[in-house]
Amino acid sequence: MAVTVTFDLEDNRRSPTQEERFVPMSHRFLEFAEERGISATVFIVGELARTHPQLVRRVVEGGHELALHGLRHVALEDVGPGRLRGELEEGRALLEDAGQRPVTGFRAPIFSLTPSSAWAVEDIAAAGFAYSSSVLPAANPLHGWPGAPRTPFRWDNGLIELPCPVGGFGRALVPFLGGIYLRYVPLPLARRFLRGLDARAVAWTYSHPYDIDPDEPFFVPPYAGWLTSRIIHTRRGATLGALEQRIAAGAGAGRPLAEIVQGLESSDLPAVAR
Repeated sequence: MAVTVTFDLEDNRRSPTQEERFVPMSHRFLEFAEERGISATVFIVGELARTHPQLVRRVVEGGHELALHGLRHVALEDVGPGRLRGELEEGRALLEDAGQRPVTGFRAPIFSLTPSSAWAVEDIAAAGFAYSSSVLPAANPLHGWPGAPRTPFRWDNGLIELPCPVGGFGRALVPFLGGIYLRYVPLPLARRFLRGLDARAVAWTYSHPYDIDPDEPFFVPPYAGWLTSRIIHTRRGATLGALEQRIAAGAGAGRPLAEIVQGLESSDLPAVAR
C-alpha cells in the first residue's frame, strides 16, 4: 500500500516574541520531499497565507497540493458554529489567492472533528471543500473519535472523509504514521500495522514543522499540557528518517489526497450520519 505524505504547516509559537522557526523547518520538509520525488498534500493555516504568502507559493512551486488547516490553528469547538463557516471561507480564499490554485481539502487543527463538533461537517461542505481529513478514529489525549470508520466514507451531506490511519490491538489504537508516533513506534511494529490496514484504507502520514526541529527550545503550546509537550519535543531528530522508512515499508509514496479523492466513487463509499 502506497503511503501519501501530508504536512500540517502551522506556527506553533505561544507568542510573536518567540523565534519564527516554522519557516525554515517547512523549507526543510519540502526539500526532503522534493529530493525524493514526493508530491505531498500540505495543509496550511490560512492566516499564514496573509503573513507568509511566499511560503504558500513555495509549496505550489514544489508541485504539492494546497489544502486548508483552518483559518487559525484552533480546535473546531473553540471556533464555534457561529464563526466556523466564515473562517473556512476566508482561509480558503487566502490560500487560493496566494497560491493561485484551487483548494479542495480541509484538515481540522488537532484532528478536532469529534462527536462534540460533528456540527462542523455542514460548515466544511458549505465552505466548498470536497474532502476532509479531520477524524482520528481512536481515543487520544487531545482529540479523537473512537468507533469512527477507519476507511474513507461519505458524510450524509456528501463530504468525503479520509480518516487518519491507525494501528494497534484492541482499544489501544494509535496514528502510527504521523507526528510523534513516527519516532516512537518501532519500525517492525509500524510495518505490521501498515500491512494490517484495510485494503480500502488510504494510508497517509503527517508531520509538522516542529516535528523536524530538534533545536527548538522547549515550551508548552496552547493546545497541550506539559507532559504531552515534553513527548512532542523529544526525538525530533529521528522524524525524517522514520518518515522515509514508513514510505519504504509501503509501496512507495502515494499520490496527494486530492488526486486520491478524485479516483473515489462517492456513491460507493459508506454513508455516515452525524
